[in-house]
Amino acid sequence: MSVFEPSHAVAVTGYVYEGGRFLLLKRTTPPLIWAPPGGRLLPGEDPLEGVLREVGEETGLRGRVLGLVDYWFGEIADRGALLSLDFVLSPESDSVRLSEEHEAFVWATLEDMKKGSPDLGDAPWCYDLGHFEAAERKAMETLENLSKERDH
Repeated sequence: MSVFEPSHAVAVTGYVYEGGRFLLLKRTTPPLIWAPPGGRLLPGEDPLEGVLREVGEETGLRGRVLGLVDYWFGEIADRGALLSLDFVLSPESDSVRLSEEHEAFVWATLEDMKKGSPDLGDAPWCYDLGHFEAAERKAMETLENLSKERDH
């Protein structure tokens, strides 16, 4: 019987989207970037449950997953290979309570980010505007479909 060794860690990212704005958090440990909440899954954890847990732990927010946006695979700050599943979420409120992992937060529109507020950075592990544009498209599509379902 062979023992399976994971080839990489698996993480989740939660693009929290409310009223045309995204929630970004400033990390307190490297990499020191502005990013959506997220983190590594626990052993055996379902990714949908994991993203809700990570968002809750890092921001105090509860919400619902609107859909899978994308995935990312690469190296992060010499920690090894990482696969991240990127989801967009709709929060129940916009009242953020940060964990110790973050020193600040901001709600930013795509236009804010285009203007560099906040500065997303340009390292390979940084989030770029395209990630947020894809998340907004997915959120708008899902919210529109939910609205149509309610109207019928």
